Amino acid sequence: MKCPRLIVSLCGLLLAASCASPAVSNSASDCAPSGGAEFLCGVTNVEQLISIDSTRWAVGSSAEGGSAKPAPLYFLNLDTRQATALDPATVALAEDKTAYPGCPGHADFANLQSLGLDYEKVNGRDVLTVISHGGGLTIQLFEMAFTGPVPKLTWIGCVHPPDAHFWPDAVATLPDGGMIVSSLYDPLDPGYVTALEGGKAYGRLAEWHAKSGWTDLYPGALAGPNGVILSADYQTLFVDNWSGKRVTRIDRRTGRMSTVDLGMLVDNIAWNTDHTKILAGGQTDTIQRGFACTGSQNINCDIHFAVYELDPATLANRLLIGPTVLGKMGGGTGALQDGNSLWLTSYRSDRIARIPYPR
Repeated sequence: MKCPRLIVSLCGLLLAASCASPAVSNSASDCAPSGGAEFLCGVTNVEQLISIDSTRWAVGSSAEGGSAKPAPLYFLNLDTRQATALDPATVALAEDKTAYPGCPGHADFANLQSLGLDYEKVNGRDVLTVISHGGGLTIQLFEMAFTGPVPKLTWIGCVHPPDAHFWPDAVATLPDGGMIVSSLYDPLDPGYVTALEGGKAYGRLAEWHAKSGWTDLYPGALAGPNGVILSADYQTLFVDNWSGKRVTRIDRRTGRMSTVDLGMLVDNIAWNTDHTKILAGGQTDTIQRGFACTGSQNINCDIHFAVYELDPATLANRLLIGPTVLGKMGGGTGALQDGNSLWLTSYRSDRIARIPYPR
């Protein structure tokens, strides 16, 4: 029997009576507020949550891992604070082979195993870029429309990583359709955990354009590149160094770099609502503990995390929350501001959290 669209809300899970949600609790007590946070429960491993400009929608990824089944993607209504899982059958097809040449075909939309996300206006289109780990490592592109009760996706193409040594993690989209993608580590390297634990230069950052293909960026300068964002004029790049525990600011015109050490495994990075500050989140426990969680069947992991606010001009930082675990939610990855609230995401949890924005 096909499961109808899943709706989840703060402090509860609303399901069609005949459709069970495996390994996800829906008890009110389990989802009760904790540590000053309210929770939206029944979502799986929402590693990143991004807002969609000029709408009241956010899109969340749903990464593979643990015993809870991921969704392809989640659409979060920021007004109702309800999330809707993408129904794969609703995705239309309109491949643009000029914009995304060399794509052999779309991913299995039911098995995206989505990780990094980005939204950008690309040549007048509302484009959602999705790092997909389902059925192989790819970057899937969708045009978004907002005329119905939930956003509508039309698949327009895909991009494959530059080679088998590249593990796509996070993405920043350029307005011409190009993209900058991070690779945390080399998936063919049996010693990648040891390499990351060393905190030295490792992993890759690369830029793709339809006409020129892939180009490696700043080789030897980054330690476990993870989250990436661009300034409003696209000339300044901010990159999280997960294993290096720092954020690097790069002038794309000159290559000049500045860094700020945050003392944590810096994972996701995002602009606040008015683009005056940067929100950087990540784990404060060891890499060994983090990978132990990744390899487990746990639905929730008690990995401590923190979120910092950065000044993009000076890289001065302010701790917003943490190190902490909020109730059952650990493994925090980043934050999304919505007015006076912060939504907090996790790479291994059946919930996301909402807290007042610390002032």
